[in-house]
Amino acid sequence: MTAWLAPVFLLRFTRSQRVLVGCPVLVLAISGALLIALRGGFFPVVDGPRYYLFVATLGLGGALPFAVDRVLAPPLAGVLRTVVFPAAVTTTEFLGTIGNPFGTAGSTAYSQYAGLPLLQLVSVTGIWGLTFLVSWFAPVANEVWEKGPSDSGVVSSVGLFAALTVAALFFGGARLAFSPPGAETVRVAALAPDRYLSELAYAAPDLSEASPAERASVRDEHFTPVLDELFDRSEQEAIGGAKIIAWSEAAARTLAEDQRSVIARAAGLAREHGVYLQVSMIVQLTTSGSATGGPVNENHAVLLDPSGAIVWDYQKSKPTPGDGHDPGPGIIPTVDTPYGRLATIICQDDFFPELVRQAGAAQVDILLLPSSDWDSVAAWHAQQTPFRAIENGTAVVRPTRQGISLATDAQGRLLGHKPDYFLAEEHTLVASVPTEGTTTWYSVGGDAFAWASTAGLLILAGAAFRPRRHRRDQ
Repeated sequence: MTAWLAPVFLLRFTRSQRVLVGCPVLVLAISGALLIALRGGFFPVVDGPRYYLFVATLGLGGALPFAVDRVLAPPLAGVLRTVVFPAAVTTTEFLGTIGNPFGTAGSTAYSQYAGLPLLQLVSVTGIWGLTFLVSWFAPVANEVWEKGPSDSGVVSSVGLFAALTVAALFFGGARLAFSPPGAETVRVAALAPDRYLSELAYAAPDLSEASPAERASVRDEHFTPVLDELFDRSEQEAIGGAKIIAWSEAAARTLAEDQRSVIARAAGLAREHGVYLQVSMIVQLTTSGSATGGPVNENHAVLLDPSGAIVWDYQKSKPTPGDGHDPGPGIIPTVDTPYGRLATIICQDDFFPELVRQAGAAQVDILLLPSSDWDSVAAWHAQQTPFRAIENGTAVVRPTRQGISLATDAQGRLLGHKPDYFLAEEHTLVASVPTEGTTTWYSVGGDAFAWASTAGLLILAGAAFRPRRHRRDQ
């Protein structure tokens, strides 16, 4: 509810102040709030001046829609006056994803993760329609605040906003009630590594200047234990009836010279038990690029089919800054199986709806989303999973190291949930996942709503400034 209510008061403040006073104060207020919200290493950004500059940039971006409203809304009337702010928020968030290594992280829409009926709107508009709707409440409430509920312009604005909100809720409720996934299900096992063994692997000495003998010693002491444990658990799940087994992102660390043998071992297990097995690993390169700023590792998700053949070797498309690897080609692989069409992305790739829309356009039924988080972002990042599922009409299975493993169906319903990585001793999630997805409007039309909001804001700017020029001509 805070996402709906807070902008009401912030907008009242900026509308009642001079632009040169209200907007700078709002930047400081939002930046101060972000310093609290992002504490504890929430974003992997270097401490010191760069971090405060990063937060100030976010504060400026958060205040920009209020500044746009302060300038454009006063000359307008009725409904047009109320849609300036939501169009500005949607446009700012949308354009802010261009070149942004964190994509849509922090979008207003993600605050609504728990409202499943309302979330169905993203199957049509993507997150942008939900951002617009939530942001629209503030100027409508301010119209009532400024002019009273009996003003004719207020009545039309409130009526239109209420009608569209109710329509969105009815659409979502009907979609959930009358079009639930009805296909058969497949048993899927999502594995995160043993916490202690994973910490041992990632506590290994720096290998940038290591000799072959030193690399082999590190492998035996630090990397092999977690790898053996993951293969043992994968075999247990295959024996237990799982047909698809997926490891979390960075489940294992592997030396570049050992990568083929690890994949061969996975192929043998997949072939022996007739399963689809996706193994995820951080591959430590033989030649380190740390001295030149180049990559020091690669982030792989490799799927083996029941014959032991490599279906894909996917590299993360959108690396988190500081992870040490270059981005992959950004093409989501797919494969047809007896359990529907499968695809994969890795972790932060899910911050980029346009990238993930490849899966929707390919009519993927089950999207594997191996992830790796850290304590301060674990819940926040997991809350984005239903959005990608609903947008693209695909079930999502998210095995997660240092975070929350979960599975959802194509409408965002939770099929399985394991939130206790930092407390539990066992890190396997098993879920029955529908083998048939659905086609969505968003998977076809993409970010059309966001572009329409951007175009609409330009039109509103023209409408706002035209009367001023007319008065000067007189």
